[in-house]
Amino acid sequence: MNALNRNTSRWATAALLISALSGLASAQTVPLAKQRTETINGKQYMLTSKLEKILVGNFFYNFNHTTATTNLENTIRRIGGAEGWTVDTVRNGANVTAAKLTDYQVFFANYISSWASGTGFPTANRTAVQNFVENQGGGVFVMHSSGDSRSSNNWAWYYSTLMPITYTGESSRTNVSAKVGINPAAKTHPIMEGIGFGASGTEDSVVWSQGEWHTFNAKIATKVADKNLLLKMNPASCIQKVNTVENPYCGASASTYGTAAEGYPATWTFPAGKGSVGYFMEGHDLVTMQAMGQTTWDRFFKQFMYYIAGYDTVEVPTAIGRPGAGSYQFDRSGVAFSANHPSVLISTRGAHTVALYDLSGKVFKQMSGRRAPVSYDFTSFLPKSKRGIYVMKVSVGKKTMSRRYIF
Repeated sequence: MNALNRNTSRWATAALLISALSGLASAQTVPLAKQRTETINGKQYMLTSKLEKILVGNFFYNFNHTTATTNLENTIRRIGGAEGWTVDTVRNGANVTAAKLTDYQVFFANYISSWASGTGFPTANRTAVQNFVENQGGGVFVMHSSGDSRSSNNWAWYYSTLMPITYTGESSRTNVSAKVGINPAAKTHPIMEGIGFGASGTEDSVVWSQGEWHTFNAKIATKVADKNLLLKMNPASCIQKVNTVENPYCGASASTYGTAAEGYPATWTFPAGKGSVGYFMEGHDLVTMQAMGQTTWDRFFKQFMYYIAGYDTVEVPTAIGRPGAGSYQFDRSGVAFSANHPSVLISTRGAHTVALYDLSGKVFKQMSGRRAPVSYDFTSFLPKSKRGIYVMKVSVGKKTMSRRYIF
Protein backbone atom coordinates (compact mmCIF):
# COMPACT_ATOMS: atom_id res chain seq x y z
CA MET A 1 0.00 0.00 0.00
CA ASN A 2 1.49 3.37 -0.99
CA ALA A 3 1.70 6.36 1.36
CA LEU A 4 -1.37 8.04 -0.15
CA ASN A 5 -3.49 4.92 0.31
CA ARG A 6 -2.16 4.45 3.83
CA ASN A 7 -3.06 8.05 4.71
CA THR A 8 -6.47 7.74 3.06
CA SER A 9 -7.11 4.53 5.01
CA ARG A 10 -6.00 6.18 8.26
CA TRP A 11 -8.30 9.17 7.69
CA ALA A 12 -11.19 6.90 6.76
CA THR A 13 -10.64 4.86 9.90
CA ALA A 14 -10.47 8.02 11.99
CA ALA A 15 -13.68 9.31 10.39
CA LEU A 16 -15.42 6.05 11.23
CA LEU A 17 -14.05 6.28 14.78
CA ILE A 18 -15.42 9.78 15.20
CA SER A 19 -18.75 8.84 13.66
CA ALA A 20 -19.11 5.81 15.91
CA LEU A 21 -17.82 7.37 19.12
CA SER A 22 -18.58 11.07 19.10
CA GLY A 23 -22.27 10.89 20.01
CA LEU A 24 -22.92 11.74 23.67
CA ALA A 25 -25.28 9.26 25.32
CA SER A 26 -27.99 11.67 26.45
CA ALA A 27 -31.24 9.81 25.86
CA GLN A 28 -32.50 10.75 29.30
CA THR A 29 -31.43 13.48 31.68
CA VAL A 30 -30.23 12.30 35.07
CA PRO A 31 -32.50 13.53 37.89
CA LEU A 32 -30.92 16.19 40.07
CA ALA A 33 -31.46 13.91 43.04
CA LYS A 34 -29.14 11.34 41.46
CA GLN A 35 -26.38 13.55 40.12
CA ARG A 36 -25.85 17.27 40.17
CA THR A 37 -23.18 19.95 40.47
CA GLU A 38 -22.98 22.50 43.25
CA THR A 39 -20.72 25.48 43.82
CA ILE A 40 -19.38 25.73 47.36
CA ASN A 41 -16.94 28.46 48.41
CA GLY A 42 -16.17 29.23 44.79
CA LYS A 43 -15.40 25.62 43.84
CA GLN A 44 -17.62 23.37 41.75
CA TYR A 45 -18.41 19.85 42.90
CA MET A 46 -20.25 16.92 41.41
CA LEU A 47 -22.54 15.03 43.79
CA THR A 48 -23.53 11.48 42.86
CA SER A 49 -26.03 9.46 44.87
CA LYS A 50 -24.52 6.41 46.54
CA LEU A 51 -27.71 4.41 46.05
CA GLU A 52 -27.21 0.83 44.92
CA LYS A 53 -29.18 -1.24 47.44
CA ILE A 54 -32.37 -0.70 49.45
CA LEU A 55 -33.56 -2.83 52.35
CA VAL A 56 -37.35 -2.79 52.77
CA GLY A 57 -38.61 -3.55 56.28
CA ASN A 58 -42.00 -5.30 56.42
CA PHE A 59 -42.71 -6.25 60.02
CA PHE A 60 -44.99 -4.89 62.71
CA TYR A 61 -45.63 -4.78 66.44
CA ASN A 62 -49.27 -3.79 66.29
CA PHE A 63 -51.38 -3.43 63.14
CA ASN A 64 -50.42 -5.14 59.89
CA HIS A 65 -51.17 -2.87 56.90
CA THR A 66 -51.34 -5.83 54.55
CA THR A 67 -52.49 -4.15 51.33
CA ALA A 68 -50.50 -0.98 51.79
CA THR A 69 -47.35 -2.93 52.56
CA THR A 70 -47.59 -4.66 49.19
CA ASN A 71 -48.15 -1.40 47.32
CA LEU A 72 -45.02 0.33 48.63
CA GLU A 73 -42.82 -2.74 48.33
CA ASN A 74 -44.00 -3.13 44.73
CA THR A 75 -43.30 0.57 44.13
CA ILE A 76 -39.68 0.29 45.27
CA ARG A 77 -39.16 -2.95 43.35
CA ARG A 78 -40.68 -1.46 40.20
CA ILE A 79 -38.41 1.59 40.39
CA GLY A 80 -35.43 -0.51 41.37
CA GLY A 81 -35.86 -2.73 38.35
CA ALA A 82 -35.72 0.30 36.06
CA GLU A 83 -32.86 2.02 37.88
CA GLY A 84 -30.71 -1.02 38.54
CA TRP A 85 -31.07 -1.03 42.33
CA THR A 86 -30.94 -4.19 44.39
CA VAL A 87 -34.10 -4.32 46.54
CA ASP A 88 -34.26 -6.82 49.40
CA THR A 89 -36.95 -7.36 52.02
CA VAL A 90 -36.66 -8.19 55.70
CA ARG A 91 -39.76 -9.49 57.49
CA ASN A 92 -38.36 -9.88 60.99
CA GLY A 93 -37.07 -6.89 62.93
CA ALA A 94 -34.50 -9.08 64.65
CA ASN A 95 -32.72 -9.37 61.29
CA VAL A 96 -32.15 -5.61 60.93
CA THR A 97 -28.63 -5.86 62.31
CA ALA A 98 -25.55 -3.67 62.02
CA ALA A 99 -23.90 -6.27 59.81
CA LYS A 100 -26.88 -6.40 57.45
CA LEU A 101 -27.35 -2.64 57.17
CA THR A 102 -23.72 -2.22 56.11
CA ASP A 103 -24.64 -3.52 52.65
CA TYR A 104 -27.35 -0.90 52.01
CA GLN A 105 -27.68 2.83 51.52
CA VAL A 106 -31.40 3.12 52.40
CA PHE A 107 -33.56 1.34 54.94
CA PHE A 108 -37.18 1.75 53.82
CA ALA A 109 -39.25 1.35 57.00
CA ASN A 110 -42.43 0.17 55.31
CA TYR A 111 -45.39 0.20 57.70
CA ILE A 112 -43.62 -0.97 60.87
CA SER A 113 -46.55 -0.17 63.13
CA SER A 114 -45.59 0.66 66.75
CA TRP A 115 -41.93 0.39 65.76
CA ALA A 116 -40.70 2.37 68.77
CA SER A 117 -43.57 2.04 71.25
CA GLY A 118 -43.70 -1.75 70.87
CA THR A 119 -41.19 -3.91 72.70
CA GLY A 120 -40.34 -6.37 69.91
CA PHE A 121 -37.56 -4.48 68.11
CA PRO A 122 -34.29 -5.51 69.82
CA THR A 123 -32.17 -2.87 71.55
CA ALA A 124 -29.06 -3.79 69.52
CA ASN A 125 -31.04 -3.33 66.31
CA ARG A 126 -32.20 0.12 67.41
CA THR A 127 -28.57 1.06 67.93
CA ALA A 128 -27.74 -0.36 64.50
CA VAL A 129 -30.36 1.85 62.81
CA GLN A 130 -29.09 4.91 64.67
CA ASN A 131 -25.48 4.23 63.66
CA PHE A 132 -26.54 3.46 60.09
CA VAL A 133 -27.92 6.99 59.80
CA GLU A 134 -25.69 9.14 61.96
CA ASN A 135 -22.31 7.45 61.51
CA GLN A 136 -22.51 5.57 58.20
CA GLY A 137 -24.43 8.25 56.30
CA GLY A 138 -27.37 6.02 55.37
CA GLY A 139 -30.96 7.09 54.84
CA VAL A 140 -34.02 5.83 56.72
CA PHE A 141 -37.41 6.38 55.13
CA VAL A 142 -40.33 6.40 57.57
CA MET A 143 -43.47 5.34 55.73
CA HIS A 144 -46.92 6.03 57.22
CA SER A 145 -47.42 3.78 60.25
CA SER A 146 -43.69 3.45 60.82
CA GLY A 147 -44.25 6.87 62.37
CA ASP A 148 -47.30 5.93 64.47
CA SER A 149 -45.50 5.13 67.72
CA ARG A 150 -47.00 6.90 70.70
CA SER A 151 -44.75 8.19 73.45
CA SER A 152 -42.74 5.58 75.35
CA ASN A 153 -39.32 5.07 76.89
CA ASN A 154 -38.33 2.20 74.61
CA TRP A 155 -36.28 4.01 71.97
CA ALA A 156 -35.14 7.54 72.81
CA TRP A 157 -33.41 8.19 69.46
CA TYR A 158 -36.59 7.42 67.52
CA TYR A 159 -38.47 10.17 69.36
CA SER A 160 -35.63 12.69 69.45
CA THR A 161 -34.31 12.27 65.91
CA LEU A 162 -36.09 9.87 63.57
CA MET A 163 -39.63 11.12 64.40
CA PRO A 164 -39.10 14.22 66.56
CA ILE A 165 -42.84 14.83 66.69
CA THR A 166 -44.84 12.14 68.47
CA TYR A 167 -47.94 10.54 67.01
CA THR A 168 -51.14 11.31 68.94
CA GLY A 169 -53.87 10.06 66.61
CA GLU A 170 -55.36 10.30 63.14
CA SER A 171 -58.39 11.35 61.16
CA SER A 172 -60.87 8.78 59.96
CA ARG A 173 -60.40 7.77 56.36
CA THR A 174 -64.14 7.61 55.71
CA ASN A 175 -65.20 10.26 53.22
CA VAL A 176 -62.12 12.39 53.89
CA SER A 177 -60.61 14.49 51.14
CA ALA A 178 -58.02 17.25 51.11
CA LYS A 179 -56.01 19.24 48.61
CA VAL A 180 -52.28 18.63 48.77
CA GLY A 181 -49.82 20.95 47.07
CA ILE A 182 -46.11 21.36 46.42
CA ASN A 183 -44.53 23.60 49.03
CA PRO A 184 -43.40 26.69 47.05
CA ALA A 185 -40.09 26.66 48.93
CA ALA A 186 -39.44 23.10 47.72
CA LYS A 187 -40.16 23.49 44.01
CA THR A 188 -36.45 23.57 43.17
CA HIS A 189 -35.50 20.77 45.57
CA PRO A 190 -33.89 17.76 43.81
CA ILE A 191 -36.65 15.43 45.07
CA MET A 192 -39.32 17.61 43.48
CA GLU A 193 -37.70 17.97 40.06
CA GLY A 194 -40.32 17.37 37.37
CA ILE A 195 -43.10 16.66 39.90
CA GLY A 196 -46.51 17.87 38.83
CA PHE A 197 -50.10 16.65 38.92
CA GLY A 198 -53.20 16.51 36.76
CA ALA A 199 -53.57 15.37 33.18
CA SER A 200 -50.93 17.88 32.07
CA GLY A 201 -48.50 16.88 34.81
CA THR A 202 -47.89 20.56 35.53
CA GLU A 203 -50.38 21.35 38.29
CA ASP A 204 -49.01 22.12 41.75
CA SER A 205 -51.79 20.43 43.73
CA VAL A 206 -53.88 17.28 43.80
CA VAL A 207 -56.76 16.01 45.94
CA TRP A 208 -56.03 13.03 48.17
CA SER A 209 -59.30 11.28 48.89
CA GLN A 210 -59.63 8.95 51.87
CA GLY A 211 -56.55 10.45 53.48
CA GLU A 212 -55.57 9.26 56.93
CA TRP A 213 -54.09 12.43 58.40
CA HIS A 214 -51.91 11.81 61.42
CA THR A 215 -51.72 14.27 64.28
CA PHE A 216 -48.66 14.90 66.44
CA ASN A 217 -47.76 16.60 69.68
CA ALA A 218 -45.84 19.32 67.82
CA LYS A 219 -45.21 20.67 64.33
CA ILE A 220 -42.19 19.40 62.42
CA ALA A 221 -41.46 22.96 61.29
CA THR A 222 -40.80 23.99 64.89
CA LYS A 223 -38.83 20.89 65.89
CA VAL A 224 -36.28 20.60 63.06
CA ALA A 225 -34.42 23.65 61.83
CA ASP A 226 -32.81 22.16 58.70
CA LYS A 227 -35.86 20.48 57.18
CA ASN A 228 -37.30 20.33 53.67
CA LEU A 229 -41.10 20.26 53.67
CA LEU A 230 -42.05 18.88 50.25
CA LEU A 231 -45.84 18.49 50.10
CA LYS A 232 -48.38 20.25 52.31
CA MET A 233 -52.07 19.69 52.88
CA ASN A 234 -54.32 22.76 52.78
CA PRO A 235 -56.26 22.44 56.08
CA ALA A 236 -59.10 24.58 54.77
CA SER A 237 -59.75 21.97 52.08
CA CYS A 238 -59.68 19.00 54.44
CA ILE A 239 -63.27 17.82 54.87
CA GLN A 240 -64.61 14.76 56.64
CA LYS A 241 -68.19 13.91 55.78
CA VAL A 242 -69.99 11.88 58.45
CA ASN A 243 -73.48 10.91 57.35
CA THR A 244 -74.62 14.20 55.83
CA VAL A 245 -72.54 16.50 58.02
CA GLU A 246 -69.30 17.91 56.72
CA ASN A 247 -66.66 18.57 59.38
CA PRO A 248 -63.86 20.94 58.35
CA TYR A 249 -60.26 20.08 59.12
CA CYS A 250 -60.97 16.36 58.88
CA GLY A 251 -63.06 16.49 62.04
CA ALA A 252 -60.35 18.17 64.11
CA SER A 253 -59.88 21.76 65.21
CA ALA A 254 -58.15 24.28 63.00
CA SER A 255 -55.24 24.45 65.42
CA THR A 256 -54.53 20.73 64.89
CA TYR A 257 -53.58 21.09 61.24
CA GLY A 258 -52.63 24.75 61.22
CA THR A 259 -53.79 27.54 58.96
CA ALA A 260 -54.39 27.35 55.25
CA ALA A 261 -51.49 29.74 54.71
CA GLU A 262 -48.90 27.61 56.46
CA GLY A 263 -50.31 24.24 55.40
CA TYR A 264 -49.90 20.85 57.07
CA PRO A 265 -46.75 18.96 55.99
CA ALA A 266 -47.42 15.53 54.50
CA THR A 267 -43.85 14.57 53.59
CA TRP A 268 -40.42 15.86 54.48
CA THR A 269 -36.72 15.14 54.77
CA PHE A 270 -33.92 16.41 56.99
CA PRO A 271 -30.29 15.53 57.79
CA ALA A 272 -29.40 13.47 60.87
CA GLY A 273 -25.72 13.18 61.65
CA LYS A 274 -24.00 12.03 58.45
CA GLY A 275 -27.24 10.62 57.03
CA SER A 276 -30.79 11.60 56.22
CA VAL A 277 -34.37 10.90 57.29
CA GLY A 278 -37.37 10.90 54.96
CA TYR A 279 -41.07 10.69 55.84
CA PHE A 280 -44.33 10.20 53.92
CA MET A 281 -47.62 10.33 55.83
CA GLU A 282 -49.98 8.60 53.43
CA GLY A 283 -49.95 5.60 51.12
CA HIS A 284 -52.95 3.54 52.21
CA ASP A 285 -53.91 0.95 49.61
CA LEU A 286 -53.66 2.41 46.10
CA VAL A 287 -55.68 5.58 46.74
CA THR A 288 -52.84 8.08 47.11
CA MET A 289 -50.83 6.63 44.23
CA GLN A 290 -53.87 6.76 41.94
CA ALA A 291 -54.53 10.39 42.93
CA MET A 292 -50.96 11.43 42.15
CA GLY A 293 -50.71 9.18 39.10
CA GLN A 294 -48.28 6.25 39.04
CA THR A 295 -45.74 8.04 36.83
CA THR A 296 -45.52 10.98 39.23
CA TRP A 297 -45.65 8.65 42.25
CA ASP A 298 -42.74 6.58 40.94
CA ARG A 299 -40.67 9.63 40.06
CA PHE A 300 -41.26 11.12 43.51
CA PHE A 301 -40.11 7.96 45.32
CA LYS A 302 -37.23 7.39 42.91
CA GLN A 303 -35.84 10.85 43.51
CA PHE A 304 -36.51 10.59 47.24
CA MET A 305 -34.48 7.37 47.50
CA TYR A 306 -31.58 8.83 45.51
CA TYR A 307 -31.56 11.89 47.76
CA ILE A 308 -31.58 10.22 51.18
CA ALA A 309 -29.02 7.58 50.18
CA GLY A 310 -26.29 10.17 50.58
CA TYR A 311 -23.73 11.40 48.08
CA ASP A 312 -20.22 10.80 46.87
CA THR A 313 -18.62 14.14 46.09
CA VAL A 314 -15.79 15.00 43.75
CA GLU A 315 -14.36 18.43 42.96
CA VAL A 316 -14.77 19.48 39.36
CA PRO A 317 -11.35 20.03 37.71
CA THR A 318 -10.21 23.65 37.66
CA ALA A 319 -10.02 23.66 33.86
CA ILE A 320 -13.74 22.88 33.75
CA GLY A 321 -14.81 25.06 36.61
CA ARG A 322 -13.29 28.31 35.40
CA PRO A 323 -15.70 30.99 34.08
CA GLY A 324 -16.82 30.37 30.53
CA ALA A 325 -15.58 26.81 30.46
CA GLY A 326 -19.06 25.37 30.07
CA SER A 327 -20.78 22.69 32.06
CA TYR A 328 -21.03 18.93 32.33
CA GLN A 329 -23.57 17.02 30.30
CA PHE A 330 -25.13 14.27 32.37
CA ASP A 331 -27.01 11.14 31.41
CA ARG A 332 -28.04 7.85 33.00
CA SER A 333 -24.67 6.22 32.24
CA GLY A 334 -22.83 7.90 35.10
CA VAL A 335 -20.33 9.37 32.62
CA ALA A 336 -20.41 13.16 32.39
CA PHE A 337 -18.37 14.87 29.70
CA SER A 338 -17.38 18.52 29.80
CA ALA A 339 -19.11 20.53 27.11
CA ASN A 340 -15.96 22.39 26.01
CA HIS A 341 -12.83 20.67 27.32
CA PRO A 342 -11.51 17.09 27.11
CA SER A 343 -12.53 16.28 30.66
CA VAL A 344 -14.91 13.74 32.15
CA LEU A 345 -16.40 12.86 35.53
CA ILE A 346 -17.17 9.18 36.14
CA SER A 347 -19.66 8.37 38.88
CA THR A 348 -20.58 4.79 37.99
CA ARG A 349 -18.64 2.13 39.89
CA GLY A 350 -16.47 -0.52 38.25
CA ALA A 351 -13.36 -0.76 36.11
CA HIS A 352 -13.05 2.02 33.55
CA THR A 353 -10.61 3.30 30.93
CA VAL A 354 -10.36 6.86 29.59
CA ALA A 355 -8.40 7.70 26.44
CA LEU A 356 -7.87 10.78 24.28
CA TYR A 357 -7.35 10.36 20.50
CA ASP A 358 -6.64 12.73 17.64
CA LEU A 359 -8.21 12.43 14.21
CA SER A 360 -5.55 9.99 13.01
CA GLY A 361 -6.21 7.65 15.91
CA LYS A 362 -3.10 8.61 17.87
CA VAL A 363 -3.51 8.13 21.62
CA PHE A 364 -2.34 11.19 23.56
CA LYS A 365 -3.19 9.82 26.98
CA GLN A 366 -4.90 6.76 28.47
CA MET A 367 -5.73 6.10 32.12
CA SER A 368 -7.57 3.33 33.93
CA GLY A 369 -9.06 2.87 37.39
CA ARG A 370 -11.91 1.54 39.51
CA ARG A 371 -12.59 4.37 41.97
CA ALA A 372 -15.72 6.48 41.57
CA PRO A 373 -16.56 9.25 41.50
CA VAL A 374 -13.38 10.39 39.83
CA SER A 375 -12.48 13.12 37.34
CA TYR A 376 -10.04 13.11 34.43
CA ASP A 377 -8.86 16.31 32.74
CA PHE A 378 -6.74 15.67 29.62
CA THR A 379 -6.39 19.33 28.58
CA SER A 380 -2.71 19.44 29.46
CA PHE A 381 -1.97 16.48 27.17
CA LEU A 382 -3.15 18.26 24.01
CA PRO A 383 -0.54 19.70 21.62
CA LYS A 384 0.31 23.30 22.39
CA SER A 385 -1.31 24.42 19.15
CA LYS A 386 -4.49 22.51 20.12
CA ARG A 387 -5.92 22.93 16.60
CA GLY A 388 -7.74 19.85 15.38
CA ILE A 389 -10.41 17.32 16.21
CA TYR A 390 -10.09 15.07 19.25
CA VAL A 391 -12.14 12.24 20.69
CA MET A 392 -12.34 11.33 24.36
CA LYS A 393 -13.41 7.71 24.76
CA VAL A 394 -14.63 6.23 28.06
CA SER A 395 -15.21 2.52 28.63
CA VAL A 396 -17.02 1.42 31.79
CA GLY A 397 -17.70 -2.29 31.99
CA LYS A 398 -19.26 -3.27 28.65
CA LYS A 399 -20.36 0.28 27.84
CA THR A 400 -18.37 2.69 25.71
CA MET A 401 -19.15 6.39 25.33
CA SER A 402 -17.27 9.25 23.77
CA ARG A 403 -17.28 12.96 23.10
CA ARG A 404 -15.78 14.86 20.16
CA TYR A 405 -13.94 18.14 20.77
CA ILE A 406 -13.04 20.60 18.02
CA PHE A 407 -10.42 23.28 18.56
